[in-house]
Amino acid sequence: MPRAVPPDDEPEKRRAILHAAVGVFAEKGYHGCRIADVARAAKVAYGLVYHYFRNKDELLESVFAEQWAILVNALDAVDQGPGTAAEKIGSMCAFVFDAYKASPSAVRVLLLEVSRTPNALRAGSTRETFETASRIVADVVAQGQERGEFRRSIDPILAATSILGALELALSGMLVGVIGAAASEEEVDRVKRQVSEFVLAGLGAL
Repeated sequence: MPRAVPPDDEPEKRRAILHAAVGVFAEKGYHGCRIADVARAAKVAYGLVYHYFRNKDELLESVFAEQWAILVNALDAVDQGPGTAAEKIGSMCAFVFDAYKASPSAVRVLLLEVSRTPNALRAGSTRETFETASRIVADVVAQGQERGEFRRSIDPILAATSILGALELALSGMLVGVIGAAASEEEVDRVKRQVSEFVLAGLGAL
């Protein structure tokens, strides 16, 4: 029996569903949305969503995994690229806030829905990628310590998780309105500069 979806169309259709899911989850929340809402936003048949995802849990986890992979790949590219350790840490901080400006819905889903969703920290989703991200940032901190840029008394992994935590809480503060006007690019840039300064000062770079 032929497949309902031609194989060549599958990656595009799956991406369309994931993209739509980000917007729907951000607008309605995980518990407030239905698969039908995602299908409608993606402009695909209701049953096609189940062609790629067993249920809403798997769809959300796929959104988490894809978005976290983007972050990890960006952090790794900075780590492997040129520049001082301080410049790399600054670039990592900048990427996170620039990603928020480019796709606030994706950041909202990552930061707000993960804490509300059972089993959201399963391997292959945010737990595994958080550990990977921590190791990458810790590597940059260690580079800075070896070059005399950062204080040697700081544990690199502790520093890395603290940096990622500061970024997460600053973004969450904007999302819920505790910090400034979340919709203003100028405000996001202000927070980006101050968080970078705060992080580098803690490392002993300023």
